[in-house]
Parts: sequence; structure tokens; C-alpha cells
Amino acid sequence: MGDQAQRTMARASPAVAPAGFDLDNHVFYLFTQILGRRNRDLAEDLKQLGVSVPQWRVLAVLHERSGCTMNELADVTTVDRTTLTRTLDRMAKDRLIARRSDARDRRSVRLSLTPAGRDAFRRVLPRVLAHNERAVRGFDPGKLAALRADLHRMVRNLDAEYDKRNAGWLAGRARDLTENRRNKGDPS
Repeated sequence: MGDQAQRTMARASPAVAPAGFDLDNHVFYLFTQILGRRNRDLAEDLKQLGVSVPQWRVLAVLHERSGCTMNELADVTTVDRTTLTRTLDRMAKDRLIARRSDARDRRSVRLSLTPAGRDAFRRVLPRVLAHNERAVRGFDPGKLAALRADLHRMVRNLDAEYDKRNAGWLAGRARDLTENRRNKGDPS
């Protein structure tokens, strides 16, 4: 650091936290602590399967949203574009995903899981669910449902287009669930 930069920093007044700020109770600090610890443990567990946490996120999204674009995938996985591009390249090389041109927009590429990708998803899912269950152990089911509702509200507070962007996918998912119930003879 140059002399000028050091003098400027020395003159700058130290940041003062507002009254009542308590890092240990700051919601987003807690989110990062939870996600960081879960991802660190999950990464260690998934090494045995040859899958990284970003790869897991891609597998999970493409399992639910087959045919999404790179932009949609980046939005839903929240993986930065550079990491996502490298992750997709690796997954394509490992034949876990397929890329195909969008028939309506040749500039867009649609992504989906291959049979090997669907198999990887099935192998990884139980481990992910075990880590997730450990994180919410001891939660009352009603309180856990309320927490999920509150978290969805936070997402909507931060992303006004969230519901609009996901409406088509959610409608398709509801149709699929109804169809699956009918095929299994479930009258509900």
C-alpha cells in the first residue's frame, strides 16, 4: 500500500456500528454461518462421490427445471458465472449434463441432465438430505413451516420478480404432482 493510501486510511474515521448492532444476532451473518458450515461438511461428504457443491446445485436445479437456460440456472443456483461455466464444462465432459440450442432462440442454450446426471442426482440426494436434516434437527414441524414461509418472504422482499419468474415452473410442477397422483391411483 502506498504512502498516500496509508495517510488517507489513517485520517478516515472508523466505522461505527449503529446502536443495537450485534453481529452474532445479525440475520445475514447467521445465514452465512449456516450455509458455510453446511457446505463445508457437504463438500467433504460429496468428495467420495466425485461431486462438488456447485455441481450438486446444478444437479438439483436441472432435476427440477430441466431445459432451463444458463441465465435461469445462474439465478436459481446463485453460483457466480465464472464458477458456473467451469462447473458446467466439467459436468458436460463427465456426461452429466446435455446442452442443446433453443429452437426459438438460437443464442440460448437449454440445459438438462443426462441419464448419468440423473443417476448422480439420485446418489447424492440422500447425503444432502442427511446434512439438511441435521441442520433442522429439533425443529417443531409447524415452526419449520413458518421459517420456510418467512424465508420465502425474504426472497420476495429482495427480488420483486421472483414469483413472476417462477410462475411457469411452479404451475408445471403442480401439474406434474397432480399427474403423478392420478397415475398412482391417489384421489387427492
